[in-house]
Amino acid sequence: MKKIISFTLALMMILTLATTAFADDATGSITINGIGTEATYSIYKLLDLESYNQETGAYSYTVNSAWKNYFETSDALQYFAIDNAGYATWIASEDGSTVAAFAKNALAYAKANGIAPVKSSANAGEFVVTEGSGKFSGLELGYYLVDSTMGALCGLTTTNPDASINAKNAKPTIDKQVQEDSTNQWAEENTADVGQTVHYRVTINVHAGAENYVLHDVMSAGLTFDKVTKVEHIDTSSSTPVTKTAVAGTDYTVFTDPDITPDVTTDNVSDDCTLEVRFSKAFCDSLETNDKVIVYYQAMLNRNAIVAENGNPNETWLQYGENHTTTHDTVKTYTFGIDIVKTDSQNALLDGAQFKIYDAETKGNEVAVVLMDDGVTYRRAREDETGIPIVVKDGKVRVVGFDNGTYYLEETVAPQGYNKLTTRQKFIISDGNLDATFNGDIYSTGSGVHVVNKTGTMLPETGGMGTTLFVTIGAMMVMAAGVLLVTKKRMSMIED
Repeated sequence: MKKIISFTLALMMILTLATTAFADDATGSITINGIGTEATYSIYKLLDLESYNQETGAYSYTVNSAWKNYFETSDALQYFAIDNAGYATWIASEDGSTVAAFAKNALAYAKANGIAPVKSSANAGEFVVTEGSGKFSGLELGYYLVDSTMGALCGLTTTNPDASINAKNAKPTIDKQVQEDSTNQWAEENTADVGQTVHYRVTINVHAGAENYVLHDVMSAGLTFDKVTKVEHIDTSSSTPVTKTAVAGTDYTVFTDPDITPDVTTDNVSDDCTLEVRFSKAFCDSLETNDKVIVYYQAMLNRNAIVAENGNPNETWLQYGENHTTTHDTVKTYTFGIDIVKTDSQNALLDGAQFKIYDAETKGNEVAVVLMDDGVTYRRAREDETGIPIVVKDGKVRVVGFDNGTYYLEETVAPQGYNKLTTRQKFIISDGNLDATFNGDIYSTGSGVHVVNKTGTMLPETGGMGTTLFVTIGAMMVMAAGVLLVTKKRMSMIED
């Protein structure tokens, strides 16, 4: 990288590709190698080259009339000294970062003050493209600023009469990831409970000439944006990368849709996205090729979350340069549901049972649930909501909003006439719903949480059929004894 900067600097300041003298009508050219197909290239003439000597390396520059006001500003005078005759001399450090800072400063001034480029690839015939290179010809000799709409500033060069520079049009890229809370690992997908905070990070891979960086993010209906927690700048200018924490309000500003998070900012986003992170010019100017910017932010998985299916997507992209964008990157958060099925030993559905869910086989924490707006489905409660018992109607009930994990179902009320379960029933959610299927009123198959209740046997009661039977048999025995007694007495009289 240093070699490239040094080479570019040499082109900028002491390029000597022509004879020691030229006619008044002499012209030059600038060839840009490695051009980007999506970019527009423009050149601005900062200084007029009055004369030069190839052998001694002497150059005589005067300020171009279009830039006279700029070279009177304090910003420009940090880099150039202008004498009484209007001749310009470079006075700042000749390291690559200083030269690049001047170029960005001059370009910003041109755009803010309406200074038009002398030529642009947007104009037919001004930029001739041949095998990956483009050439501006017929240029008055001078010191030029070359710019690209990609935001990758090409640099400064002198036409005397022909110059060639390498474009720095590599596109920035992004990498979006979401954190899985059970492992703390970053990946393309994760699972979460409804009400849980979901953590995201976006890594911006920087290229030189970073300009107008704006990070856009769109959250689906099942996600509620909370806040940007941190922005880091990984500075790779030294042999050992240095991590710097960017300053909110100075290095970047967060903008959101006021309808979503009205307290975050008074300004709206520029499009239909949920949030934007807009980086300041000063921060972009500090970025170099191979640097990284990492944005951390978080959202809550809300009650509108899609259960299983295609998950809850979060889409991000970077806008840079003059309305160029990177490829969009999307991650997904999944949550799951269960069917609790209550039957007798013949799989016939039973009503009237009530349950609670826990995170342990004994004791542990209750996993609170609330009833959804449909009046039938339950979902996992947020921290600010009070849980209620799960009541089974028509032998089954749906509960949604669960992360992967092991859970335990406790029966708190059994159907009338049936024995209540004495221990909690274990169930495991692993990247999918626990769905049940039915055949009429009979539980058929599936992986729902199936709870079977058994009824006890009927015991005899006083005044019941058992007592009547005993009384009847006893009466018959008494009558039989009476008959036997009478018979014996008659036999005795006959014998007498």
